[in-house]
Amino acid sequence: MELRQLRAFEVLAQELNFTRAAARLHLSQQGLSAQIQSLERLTGTPLFERTTRSVALTEAGRTLLRHVPGILLSVGQAMAETRQAPARDVGPRLVVGLRGVSGLGLVTTVVRSFRAAHPHVDLSMRNVTFGDASAGLMSGETDVALAWLPVPDGLSSVPLLTDRRLAVLSADHPLAALEEVNAADLADEPFVWIDEMDARVRDYWTLAEYRVGRPVKVGARISGFEDAWEAVRAGLAVAASPAMMLTRLPGTGIVTRPIRGLGPATLGVCRRTNDGRALVSAFVETAETAQCWDTGLMTSSSTRT
Repeated sequence: MELRQLRAFEVLAQELNFTRAAARLHLSQQGLSAQIQSLERLTGTPLFERTTRSVALTEAGRTLLRHVPGILLSVGQAMAETRQAPARDVGPRLVVGLRGVSGLGLVTTVVRSFRAAHPHVDLSMRNVTFGDASAGLMSGETDVALAWLPVPDGLSSVPLLTDRRLAVLSADHPLAALEEVNAADLADEPFVWIDEMDARVRDYWTLAEYRVGRPVKVGARISGFEDAWEAVRAGLAVAASPAMMLTRLPGTGIVTRPIRGLGPATLGVCRRTNDGRALVSAFVETAETAQCWDTGLMTSSSTRT
């Protein structure tokens, strides 16, 4: 059994759609089918019920799905611990993942506080692609992370601050004429879309709870913030983003509006649930106690025309 087969199974179990799952995995649909069939041969039982119109997990598939996130997370943990094992003449190391928080004062506060308390640690920071909702934790690329919640299963998080979410629209979008946008109206618009993002996390950022079972409309597939803002500016899609991420929107042609009825976004410090290493715990505790709470809830919206 190969890890790529388990990863393919997990993504298909999340999407229940071969086209979307293949796109997230950067595979052809035939390649994805081959991996699932190989896994079914190894398990000796069908994992999915397939028809021309739908894909559903079998009972065996649901059983396997309960184990797969833990298996993949354990591999990430093993990679992280191996990378962090003390080498000759090298002290302890910690890699902090950053997802959508670069430039925020919270990052500086937490990192400086940790550095002051642990000057012997080789501390490094790594920006991850926005599509990696685990901020590098699932792959073992990072040891701890500062990221917007929610995070995928298998990770735990401690909330640090909240910030209201704003609608991000092209200046000529019909909703831009309003002083405040209704959450349900925004949810019906085409959104920026990241194929590889965890499905539950993606639902949160595309306001799935306001569509009452209707699928999201995909306006533009993106890989990062710059792509997202260009898609919005071109009128291809909308987004809902924490206000503090929008203070430096590039160029013109984009406006932001408050969203009526939408709860705030939460930024947290995250770790693998089974990671009890002392340095990881120390960073989490530092983030909890650092003087970052005065950032508070953002109250102003910015407009660009």
